[in-house]
Amino acid sequence: MNTAVHIPLKDQDHRTLIATELDTTVFVEAGAGSGKTHAMVERIAALVESGVGIGSIAAITFTEKAAGELRERLRKTLELRISADGGSHSLFSTALDRLDAAPIGTIHSFAARLISEYPIEAGVPPLITVVDELRGQLAFERRWETAQQAVFTDPAADGALRVLLALGITLDQLRSVAKELDSNWDRLRDHPPVGQTVPRLDVGPLLRAAELVLENKSLCTDPADALMARFPVVEDWRSRLQEVGGSGDLGRTIDVLEALPPTGYARKGAKKNWAVDVESVRQQFKDLVEMRDELVATLVAPAVETISSIMALVLLDAARTRQRSGELEYHDLLVHARDLLVGESDEQAPARRPLQQRYTHLMLDEFQDTDPVQAEIAVRLAASAGCGPDGWEKLPVPAGRLFTVGDPKQSIYRFRRADIATFLAARGRAELDAGSQIASLQTNFRSTTGLLDWINTVFGTLIHANGTVQPPYAPLNPAPSRPIWTADGAGPAVAVIGRSGALPNGDGKVTAADRSRQEAADVASAILLATGSAGGSAWQHEGGQSDGFRRRALELKDICILLPTRTALPYIEDALDAAGIEYRAEASSLVYATQEVTDLLLALRALANTADQAALVLTLRSAPFACGDDDLFRWKQAGGSWNLYAPAPDGQETSAVGSAMAYLAALHRELPVLSPAELLERVAADRRVLEAATDTPRYRDVWRRIRFVSDQARAWTEATHGGLRDYLAWAASQQEENARVKESMVPETDLAAVRIMTIHASKGLEFPMVILAGAGSAPRSSKALALWDSSGRALVHFVSDIESPGYAEASEAEKEFADAERRRLLYVACTRAESHLVVSHYSGSESSLSGLLASVNDDEELAPDLVLPAELVPLSKEPMPPAHVPPYPDWAAEREGWMKQSSLESRTSVTALAKGKDVSAEYGTSVSFVVPEESAEDLPGFAGAPAEHGPAFGTALHRLLELTDLELTPSLPELAAGVAAAAGLRIVQDLEASARSALESEPVRRAAEREHWLELPVVVSEGDRTVEGIIDLMYREDDGTLVIADFKTDISVGQEQLAAYWRQLGSYARMVERITQDKVNALVLIFCRADGAQVLRRTRG
Repeated sequence: MNTAVHIPLKDQDHRTLIATELDTTVFVEAGAGSGKTHAMVERIAALVESGVGIGSIAAITFTEKAAGELRERLRKTLELRISADGGSHSLFSTALDRLDAAPIGTIHSFAARLISEYPIEAGVPPLITVVDELRGQLAFERRWETAQQAVFTDPAADGALRVLLALGITLDQLRSVAKELDSNWDRLRDHPPVGQTVPRLDVGPLLRAAELVLENKSLCTDPADALMARFPVVEDWRSRLQEVGGSGDLGRTIDVLEALPPTGYARKGAKKNWAVDVESVRQQFKDLVEMRDELVATLVAPAVETISSIMALVLLDAARTRQRSGELEYHDLLVHARDLLVGESDEQAPARRPLQQRYTHLMLDEFQDTDPVQAEIAVRLAASAGCGPDGWEKLPVPAGRLFTVGDPKQSIYRFRRADIATFLAARGRAELDAGSQIASLQTNFRSTTGLLDWINTVFGTLIHANGTVQPPYAPLNPAPSRPIWTADGAGPAVAVIGRSGALPNGDGKVTAADRSRQEAADVASAILLATGSAGGSAWQHEGGQSDGFRRRALELKDICILLPTRTALPYIEDALDAAGIEYRAEASSLVYATQEVTDLLLALRALANTADQAALVLTLRSAPFACGDDDLFRWKQAGGSWNLYAPAPDGQETSAVGSAMAYLAALHRELPVLSPAELLERVAADRRVLEAATDTPRYRDVWRRIRFVSDQARAWTEATHGGLRDYLAWAASQQEENARVKESMVPETDLAAVRIMTIHASKGLEFPMVILAGAGSAPRSSKALALWDSSGRALVHFVSDIESPGYAEASEAEKEFADAERRRLLYVACTRAESHLVVSHYSGSESSLSGLLASVNDDEELAPDLVLPAELVPLSKEPMPPAHVPPYPDWAAEREGWMKQSSLESRTSVTALAKGKDVSAEYGTSVSFVVPEESAEDLPGFAGAPAEHGPAFGTALHRLLELTDLELTPSLPELAAGVAAAAGLRIVQDLEASARSALESEPVRRAAEREHWLELPVVVSEGDRTVEGIIDLMYREDDGTLVIADFKTDISVGQEQLAAYWRQLGSYARMVERITQDKVNALVLIFCRADGAQVLRRTRG
């Protein structure tokens, strides 16, 4: 027996602290793979054992998946504890019974719970609707339309808008800023931008400065002097400026101002050719440019603030509208939940104290990815006192109420407001709080010893403490019982590709494309090598402690390629295809960037705008239409037009282009009746996209992508009922880089394939082998569109130099945070690996992620170069065996059976069955009910034609009888009047008389004196179907048997109708006996008549 598992962990004292010190606030730093979920489960179980109700413990996770995993692990732990106690531990049993309703979920689901408990205090309706991400995107587009209209119609924005448009600002840039402000609307509420008046533009001083510059022209003795060439430029510029300066046309004036060349004066002119110091002349040119820049700058700041303030007002108004309507987006939930807790007194925050009493223990997972609002909710809810909007960080938190766990080295969501400074500040408060302790979990149960040695060496250099920007690096310790990794026969723990850089092409240069192609080829070779497909044996994957650290051969499904961005995806795909390697790209933005999806969207774009000839030609050249350049040339040469409705040239009607054009024209005529989802599916089906994919190496992946896009298109259509152009605009937004972490597609498990995903999408996952590629590009220089200064004021940025005052300084500080996060992104990628990690040193910049790794990963003993095969031999695939084709009669019979089965509704009613509407699956009764021997069953007599009858009258009668609870109450006339009014009945007397006849009938009088049930819903499952109904009246007789009665208001009844009624009651009897195991002894039909009820009875035969 292996006793290695009993070796104590280096951090065992910290794990014991978590599970036992329940009256202590614990701040946990948990390294990658350290078992933080297990630690949370142990603490929750200990709290339950101490008497804390499971409903009082709020466990907050980062994702729904993590919440589900936490709940399932907790369920198993409670079951084990109950089993160990012989089932006698009532606290664990109670917790298990109430686990499904326990507050375990994401911060957004918890915020929705808080708001739903106190909707009035939160300023929302009693029933709120949480708007999902897709509907939120669409809602923003509507807000942007409103903001755009406000910007273009508000007189106060006229000057500001002219300035920005003249400086080159586009609507797309305005929209991007609006989107950033919308995502932070709560900050705008607290510190709204203030509009400013754009000053009058006075170009007089600038014209005088230009005159002074031009006067120097006469001081040059050589007309050929290089500096003399600049004078005509300035002279022309001065003339144009003088012309427009007094016109009052702000836009034209700025256009002219911007036309002055900013450079070209330094080192121009020879000293000998000038009667004055030539440097002074150069300086005057430079001063003129600086003066122009300063003049423009006086317009930029107020213009930016004015436009920002107008958009902010629209966005804030939309947020208030969402609050009033109860249709809340994810960020709305956080803000309104936080606002519930703001206030120093119970009068200011009436919901705070009850919520604090209800949720006595808060546990936050992935605390490093918490934004300040989320942290504020936790602290305010856990604190023993309240405060106003500011100062929440200093609120006293009673010991034991708050438990947080996270790894600051994995904080990579700054673009979603996650703030590493929030984590580090909370840690600092925990250090100073006497009731708090810091636990550090650094035992890694995921990775092999060789991997951890390399990770500690590399990131111990890359990550080092830097105030509130970067945490210190804490080394990861291997599980003490894990054997030392040896590469003999098992493959290297860490290996490098591209350490020597990319080879130059025929021109002796190395382009970015050359580098990407070589890297992708090495990635494919590494996969073949690791899986034993390159001539040697497969590398080994070492299992975990629960698996006894057993080793097995690596398979394709064990390997994941991680990419920082999707830039390298096409090269990776081409290389994997060439090597015959199956793969799946799993991030949604990657899916929308693939060729097959792009082709389908391109076809839809050509249909949406028939005037877009470029889209039409590209559609014809795409794979679904397969028109070659020669086909297009012949079409055009024959006089063909790029117009769907233009007649085809002679002889081209059945050509490839002619057939495609005819198909698109026919489809275009159907646009009014086809939704975008239906149109997309139609093109995919008609052009045999799925079938054509079977001739590609990755056809199953193509199928999966198209299904995914089709499902999303259908969800979009259901959410918006929008048109084709709106859908295409939304689909284009899915290709934005920030869409990369929105969702990962559900992997299919029936095919071994390499997975490809972004690093962000891999967060929380682990893989036997990881290949980090596509990390050689320099970091993007794009700036944040909105930053916030220390006072909370918004600083917006459109393009270079068109930004709020103070933005440049804030942006410089943000660069430091961005660089620190990029290093943490590398850490996240590398710590996903369990047994093997291959890192790429292919880099075009020292500041790229690969460049960062290369700068510190120079120990070839820890990370040797991967020796790849000289020639790539693609994987061979076994041909699919011939499918069995059954004889046609057998196939037709089977098809008929499936069609008949699929035509049945999954849910039906007893009434429908009784009326014969679904006789193929009638819920019959195995119990026989017969007419009593002492009476004969006659048809009910004709009731005459009352003023009120029909379904509405019957519904009203049932409602009235339910309100009386079978009592002949003196208030029957008043009740009847109220029900009649609600039902829209004009004659109350008929309703009252019918009800009175029912109440006076013998079965109803017996029911009133006994246990009875009115309007009783019943539901049973019968095979694959659900049968449901509502019993008008059921009561229990003195012998314990049941009687089922039904009220009828028919004017007259035929034999067939009467038989249907008895079938209905018979079905009810069978359902009740199945549900209750009680015997139904009688069935009663009560025909309500103004002159007295007529009663028919059948008893059990």
